[in-house]
Order: sequence, then structure tokens, then C-alpha cells
Amino acid sequence: MTKMISSCIICKSSKFTPLYETRDRMFGLSGKFFLKKCNACSLAFLDPQPSESKIKKYYPSKAYYAYNRSNKKGFFELLREYLISHYYSPNIISWLITICIKNVPAMPSHVKGGKILDVGCGTGDTLVLLNKLGWDTYGIDMDKNAISTGKKRVLNNLKLGTYKGIDKYPDNFFDAIRLYHVIEHLDDPSLCLNLIRKKLRRGGELIMGTPNMESLVSKIFKSYWYNLDSPRHLFIFSPRTLKKLSENNGFSVKEIEFCSAGGIVGSIQYFINDIFDKKIDLIHKFSVIVLFYPLEWILDKFHLGDVFTLKAIKA
Repeated sequence: MTKMISSCIICKSSKFTPLYETRDRMFGLSGKFFLKKCNACSLAFLDPQPSESKIKKYYPSKAYYAYNRSNKKGFFELLREYLISHYYSPNIISWLITICIKNVPAMPSHVKGGKILDVGCGTGDTLVLLNKLGWDTYGIDMDKNAISTGKKRVLNNLKLGTYKGIDKYPDNFFDAIRLYHVIEHLDDPSLCLNLIRKKLRRGGELIMGTPNMESLVSKIFKSYWYNLDSPRHLFIFSPRTLKKLSENNGFSVKEIEFCSAGGIVGSIQYFINDIFDKKIDLIHKFSVIVLFYPLEWILDKFHLGDVFTLKAIKA
């Protein structure tokens, strides 16, 4: 079964424009999907959307990146860990690094001994680092293997479930709730934000990171855009549409930042693989990522980058 979108989740308009047909380019699994855009607010979304039972096969537990943890850490993983460890108390080295690159995205404002929930926590990489910074960490994810791995890392407050499991936590319990590359995967983003608002304390912080439908890379590559990621991404936001969705659900947006990396390279890879029937892997080549990073840095400065983060407080 599939779900048809009858009205926009943001503005309630029922007038849509078809954009293009797309498919699963990450794993090459079968299926055709259709991206549409709301004529009134420009929110992009798959229509029809795959059912909950059908979408599961597009998240293979042994292959999907968020559900696997390698003991071998690459340069970017080590750099990320270093920057997070010095996020609240930067030293001269971390300060110099952040002059050249964006600081770590989707990090909560400091709350001493604060409670944070990571929705879609995967194996808990970020929670482990936040725990070391003094946060009381909680996580929820729908993959049982990811949760099992996280618990072996002494993350005791992990739960198996979808975003709807947020409702099981006490009201006004968390100081911060984080959804990094999660909101675009949800079948009902409005319901998720409504649940989050109930669980945040007054003035609590919501942090989201998601692909930018209005990015230059999206406009150039269209169905080959790396961050389109059909059919896992059901809704593709822009800063304007995510801001409106947040405000509709009782949040006051305080900051939007752009933090792109890898989107150009991944899009080129998908284009070459499809048009020339090749099987190349550019997205995991360190030298190629570094080569294109200056361009992504410039696009971020002009608010045309591939990925953005939004921080909001419970109004």
C-alpha cells in the first residue's frame, strides 16, 4: 500500500507540481518514486509515499550507514570527535580549524547536566561524545541492531522505536532534542514536532539538520542529487519551509546555518554511474571530498549549500 498526499503538511494547499521521477540510488533497490512540490509554499515530497512496511527494505540493517559502526575511524570521524570534545571550551587548535571549516553542526547549547534526546540516534556516536561533555543522554531508533550496538557502548537510555515513541517520555523532561538528518525521513513531521514540544522544558532547544531543496546542487543535478536519497527522504525541506513547519508547531526559530560536505561529489558519482553505466565510488575518496569542499564552503556562505541546520526554542 502507498499513501497519497492530499494536502501540504505546512500550508494545507492541495495544488502540487510534479518535478521528476527518481529511484533508490544508494542501494539500487527496485521501485519508482515521484517528487512533487507544493505550489503555495514550495515544500517538496514524494507522492505517493511508500507504506511503513514497504519502506523498511530500503533501510538494510547491515548496509545502511547510520546502523553500522566501524572500529576503524577515518580522518573526518577523528576531526569531528576532536571538534566536539572542544565545542564548549575551544582551544587554539580547534579555533584555527573552525576558521577553515564549519564547526560541528547540530550541537546543543550548553546546559550543565542537561538532558538531551537524540531521535534517530543510530549506534549512538554523537551521544557518546555528548555524554563525555556532561549531558545526560537519551536516544531512540527503529533499528534493533543499532540500539544493541549503542547499549554495548554504555549508553543505557536507548529505546527501540520510531519517532512516535517520543510520547513515552515524561512531559517537560528534556533540555534539548536533536534530529540530525531525521525529519526528512518521517511520514508525519508535524506530529513529531508536536510530540517534541510536549517533552521539552520551557525554553528547551530543538536542533534539526536536513538537506536543502533550494541548494544549487539540487537545482543542477535534480534526480541525481545525492541528498535527495529517495525513497528514504519523504519530505525535502528548505530553510523557509522548515522554519514555517517549526513555527506552526509552537517553536521560535533562533538560528539557521549551512553545513555542507560531500553533496557535490555524491551527485557527480550518481550521474556518472547512471549515464555512463559505471560503478565508481567517489563519496568515500578523501582526496575528492577535499577537492570540492572549498566550493561547498562558498555555497554555504551564500546560503545555497546542500545541508542546513535549524535551532529553535519551545515558544
